[in-house]
Amino acid sequence: MELDKLVDLIKSNKALNVSVRLGILLGLYYVKSAWFKDLIESTRLNKAELYQHLKAMHKSGYLKISYMPTPSGKRMRVVITEEGEKVAREILKLLGKSQ
Repeated sequence: MELDKLVDLIKSNKALNVSVRLGILLGLYYVKSAWFKDLIESTRLNKAELYQHLKAMHKSGYLKISYMPTPSGKRMRVVITEEGEKVAREILKLLGKSQ
């Protein structure tokens, strides 16, 4: 059953076995990149919590984190990687088939 495959994929993946991380990954799949500030507003997490989630997904290779200089200081930019897009596509495929 496709739902079983989806549950196994998420449970076996430490970077995605937290619902907020899964939500961030799927959101970035559609927009491709986002500023840290925008992710704070979207997720309503505090800075430390969001950073820890992004760091875990970055470590797994799903996200690329870079810092861009701006007139008001450095800003964090988060971009989904090819690996992140691959996993997001697989999750969305399994979600579509499980309905």
